[in-house]
Amino acid sequence: MSAKARSGFLVVADVSGYTRFLADTELEHANGIIKDLFDAIIPCFEKSVEISKFMGDAIFGHSDDHAYLNSQHMLDFAQDVYNAFADKKELININTSCKCSACSNMSELDLKIFIHYGKYINQSLQGRQELAGSDVNSLFRLMKNDVVENTNIEPYLLVTDNALEAMALSDYGNDKFRMSQNYEHIGEVKFVVNDLSKDWKIHRQAKRFYVEPFDKLLFDEITIEANARAQLAFLIYTKPEWRQKVMHADKMEIFNKNSAKLGEGTSFHCHHGDQVFKMEITDWKTGSYVSLKHVLPFGLCVRETTEFIQNGDKCIVKTRFSEIDTSGVLGKILVGFIRKKVRDTLQEGMTVVLDSIASLADELTQVQTK
Repeated sequence: MSAKARSGFLVVADVSGYTRFLADTELEHANGIIKDLFDAIIPCFEKSVEISKFMGDAIFGHSDDHAYLNSQHMLDFAQDVYNAFADKKELININTSCKCSACSNMSELDLKIFIHYGKYINQSLQGRQELAGSDVNSLFRLMKNDVVENTNIEPYLLVTDNALEAMALSDYGNDKFRMSQNYEHIGEVKFVVNDLSKDWKIHRQAKRFYVEPFDKLLFDEITIEANARAQLAFLIYTKPEWRQKVMHADKMEIFNKNSAKLGEGTSFHCHHGDQVFKMEITDWKTGSYVSLKHVLPFGLCVRETTEFIQNGDKCIVKTRFSEIDTSGVLGKILVGFIRKKVRDTLQEGMTVVLDSIASLADELTQVQTK
């Protein structure tokens, strides 16, 4: 029986400078550094994609999860992988006093990530399962390119137009490098290149907004269990069409400040009849948590953190709201008049939202298991 073809995302994370690094440095220290760097990024892979194989200096993975379609999840995944790699490399450098060549030349190591979307089959070769197909070949051919020569970017994300179309993010490349490469037997492949180190530096400098359980809360933490992985529950709450559904909004407007992607600075206007609820994403970590600022009248605001915790095959979703921000004299005067109404409205509304997340998770899980 022939293997059934599947459509999905294909991804490779490739450590650049690997061969030279191993050749020019003390092998024991070099291998220890490489292991630490791979140990940092493997958990990111395991959360979002299925690892197909390790290739010495690279990891190859794939996913046919329908939840990732029409969303930026794979772009966020790629940035999370790079951030974990760069954070670990920085930490190793800070914590070592070793002067050997391996530790001294660690800066030569960096990461390139390639994302493509297409068809593939799972075939058995000498007792081992391998992915095969023209799109798999295209992904690996893309690793040989002229990106560094043409952009001077060493740590980059290369995402094909096919993948961006599957994400419904054709505008993603507007402020980035749009390129193409011709390959024998494949033809022209169009793609977008993004500087991963630039976004990592922004990530390091960004102020974190996170409502802790021990902070002064507007009301007690609300918790539910969803029949879904943490990544899917996170998507249900952040993916625009699903967010509109669980928010029970008649219409949802999205305003992005700096890019085609959702992220820090993205504002949502949720329309419920004549009422419009305004909120802004202030911080998030893909698949883990999202923090929002709810804009209230008279310049007041409430901060929210909703986190997603993997619990076996299910997910615990926890939501916390801070006390009302009463910055300014007027705010301190008015808060006494509106606090109870704001508290009751948010507590009742968020309880409904979390129940809707659990219900939609049930629906999507049933669809994916059919």
